[in-house]
This record gives sequence, C-alpha cells and structure tokens, in this order.
Amino acid sequence: MKRFAAETFKAMAAAAILVIMLKGSMVEANQIISGSMTPTLLEGDFILVNKLRYGLHIPFMDKMVLIWSSPNRGDVVTFVPPEGFERKEGKVFVKRVVAVSGDMVEIKDSRLFINGQPVPTSRSFSNPHEFLETIGERSYNVMKLDPASSFGPYTVPESYVFAVGDNRDNSLDSRAWGPLPVKNIEGKAFLIYFSKAWRSSLDAIQRIGSLL
Repeated sequence: MKRFAAETFKAMAAAAILVIMLKGSMVEANQIISGSMTPTLLEGDFILVNKLRYGLHIPFMDKMVLIWSSPNRGDVVTFVPPEGFERKEGKVFVKRVVAVSGDMVEIKDSRLFINGQPVPTSRSFSNPHEFLETIGERSYNVMKLDPASSFGPYTVPESYVFAVGDNRDNSLDSRAWGPLPVKNIEGKAFLIYFSKAWRSSLDAIQRIGSLL
C-alpha cells in the first residue's frame, strides 16, 4: 500500500511538473498595462502569447534556448526588455516588428519606409490621428500625433529585429533603445481574449485581426 501511494505521488508530481513546463513553454497570458500599442492593444487588455512560434523556452528563463524561426514584419511580439531597462513585476513589453535583419528602416514626416519604399498608409475616417498601415498581407491601425516625426535611416543587424509601438509618438521602442535581439523575444501575441474597451463587435474583430 505504501509503495502504491509512493508511486502515485511520483506520477502526480511528474504530471504537475510537465504541466508547468508546457504552460511556461507554449502559451502565456499577459495583461497590457501601457498605451504604447494603442489602438491595437489598449491599457487593461488581456492577451495570449504563442511562446513556441519562434523557439523553445524553458520555464523561469527569460530567453529562448533554441530558435527555429524569426518574426515576420508586422508580428506583435512580447520580449525581455533591453539591457538597462528593469522589468517590473506584471509589466509586459510588447511591440510590433516593422523590420527584420538586413532591412533599412526610416521614418520621414511620420511615414514609415522599409528598404526605401513607403509602407502603404491611409487615413482613418473616424480619427484624424489614426492611420491604416499595410506590411505584406497584414494591415493594422497606428496612432500618429506628430506629423513631423522622423528616424533613421537605420539598417537592422543580423539576428535582430526593429520593433516599434503602434502608438508611434508615445512609445519607447527600438528608436530609443536600438534593435531587439531575436533571442530576447518571448513569443507572438495572437489573441485579445478580454478587453474592457471593446467599442463594438467590428472593433473587436479589427483589433484581433491586426495580431494574426
């Protein structure tokens, strides 16, 4: 009987450890606590992050131990903050990748350029400061308050990406702290599973769609 109890306890402990490892390695839930990704992600939003999208994580370790792919332009990623930035408990660093290794990124008069070509942009009818950008097959809304903002040109080095907030003039990002190492990326945000700020079903569909 004692032996049976011991074996049962070992099996349950092994199962618990496996669940913890899978949870930490596959999917993670985070809450957005800043406005740097407005209008895509709003303060208070709850998101799910695919931690297997780019590589393998070991629970309680911040960086990927095995990388099998790099982010694409347009991906919204969570990541370990760059050196010199302390990660406060509960704080999620999340930005949109706009350029990848080898790309030249530039902002002229608030317009984003990749490899010398302007990213297709159109103005929103509902908000004069909101614009629709399209990178590849992905479209998303950005907020621009300063029509004269500029950056670069800058070429992204190997094994890095260039990540900026959708709230372009209210975001501390690669324009300030430099390119983001791919190894620092925790995963790809793929779902807003709760938001107090849903304005309508269409708003929910549009904001979730900008992550996919």
